[in-house]
Amino acid sequence: MTNPALKAAMESLEAISADKEAREIARLREKAQHHWASEIRGARQEGIAEGIAEGEAKGKAEGEAKGRADTTLANLRAMLISPATRDLANEVIAGVLGVEVNLVVAERHNLDEQISG
Repeated sequence: MTNPALKAAMESLEAISADKEAREIARLREKAQHHWASEIRGARQEGIAEGIAEGEAKGKAEGEAKGRADTTLANLRAMLISPATRDLANEVIAGVLGVEVNLVVAERHNLDEQISG
């Protein structure tokens, strides 16, 4: 070897490799590095799995809430159109459906506008 720094590094590596205690320290250090990398990988996978589960739960809850809101709105419109219930007071319809009176008033207004053209 012509490079003195490379030659010195190789000699140091050979000397360390010849030393049983130094080899054991190097082996344990490498083992610890592999263990650490494995733990990090496992923690990352666990975090990803938790994130997916939370996202699915949130999406399901949001979907169910939207479904309930859509159903409630459809029921409100049906009550406002049906001859049997359209003349009920806004407060009565709101109480039956469990919604705010202002929603009944707004939807009644929207339907009246649609009917009148």
